[in-house]
Amino acid sequence: MECSKSMNTVYLDGSKFEANANKYKFVWRPPIFHLRLCEKVANLLRLMHLEKGLPKAGIIPSKIIMEKLADVDNVSPALIEGGQNTLAKMRRQLSGYLLKALEYEEKEAICGEHRNSYYKTDHDATATCLKEDYYNGLGSQMHAAYNAQIVVSNGFVVSYYVSQDRTAIRTLQPAMEQYYRWYGTYPERLCADAGYGSLANYEYCDQKGINAFIKCGSWNGEKTGRNPATYEHVDENTFQCLGERKEQRVEPPPNYRYKSNSAYFYVKDCRRCNFGLYCRRYLKNKSQNSRLFEIHPRYALLKQQARDLLLSPEAIEMRVNRSCQVEGVFGAIKQNMEYTRFHRRSRDRVTVEFALTSTGLNVRKYLKFVESEKVPFYWSAQRTLEPETFKKPSAKKIENRINKREKLQPNEIAKKATKIRGCASPTKNRILQQPLFSSKEL
Repeated sequence: MECSKSMNTVYLDGSKFEANANKYKFVWRPPIFHLRLCEKVANLLRLMHLEKGLPKAGIIPSKIIMEKLADVDNVSPALIEGGQNTLAKMRRQLSGYLLKALEYEEKEAICGEHRNSYYKTDHDATATCLKEDYYNGLGSQMHAAYNAQIVVSNGFVVSYYVSQDRTAIRTLQPAMEQYYRWYGTYPERLCADAGYGSLANYEYCDQKGINAFIKCGSWNGEKTGRNPATYEHVDENTFQCLGERKEQRVEPPPNYRYKSNSAYFYVKDCRRCNFGLYCRRYLKNKSQNSRLFEIHPRYALLKQQARDLLLSPEAIEMRVNRSCQVEGVFGAIKQNMEYTRFHRRSRDRVTVEFALTSTGLNVRKYLKFVESEKVPFYWSAQRTLEPETFKKPSAKKIENRINKREKLQPNEIAKKATKIRGCASPTKNRILQQPLFSSKEL
């Protein structure tokens, strides 16, 4: 059987798999301790009159500390209060600082630029929280894990990428570059969830000619009308606020931290606007009758382009199929194949292991279709399907919700947030795990 299916449309998603590392052998990146150590080194070298050549602020490299340690022999004991004994004590102290600086530099080198932790038994694994925790069921314990990204087309895994990142926001570009190295071209359409919605990813897709069907982080709030966008970028010099007032671009105010890639819009009178309380909810002075908007025009434009794409009938079809295809692949791997943990250590070996797992899944699917003599089929949108629209926000409901939230205590807000996320409390987990009937009743 020939599966003559096009790969112009791909779906990207990721999931965390536990690494084969000791749970209690993790090491955190020591930037704060390193800075404190460098302050102690600088103060000690000033007392020894060896402060020449030190950086004014920041990290002092161990190479400089080693050079200063060699220069201690040239320091005259007469310049040190306490004489030769104090100088010898300072030298021993500086030697201890040097060993500690070498330890911190080694830890930072192992972590790399974008990580804050690693494990002693697997340096490439990162400490992160998993969705399902076999310790308490809440997903709040740190585990050694890798972030596995897959690119799916027509239900088959066509590319993969094993990352060390705790989030998915920096994994889109390497995953697409891997796809390009294998097939020599980029896909025409890419669908992903809100975890990939960032300015860097939108610009990358725009440069590579990829239609990005990627949600932004505020998609659900804007779609339901609970947390609508406070502004909409009309053009380079005009924007429209939530109260449907169009304002022109202005110069940044004096003594303001000006950013070269930002644009400033000033709304003068907000007293008659029904959304005034919502727009000023993060301002320190909530009683002021005006507001200065600082926006990134390029990001606003790309985000609105992605939003327009996601509301089309074509995007509705892709969003439904994304839930079926890429989420279905992870469901088959984790639930059907019971594969939730890597058995090898180091990133290269884990990548090979995940590649073999994905290949095995593809072979199983292909043999299933060969046996049934059917090609992969997924839902197609009807031609009469109309574009989706966002729900119009209600100023009164939003104001009532804000006023109600302000009256809540911090513990009540945390309980409400836990209920919205669908996380159960430990007591509730214990109740759910208990049998409905006892053995005597049965």
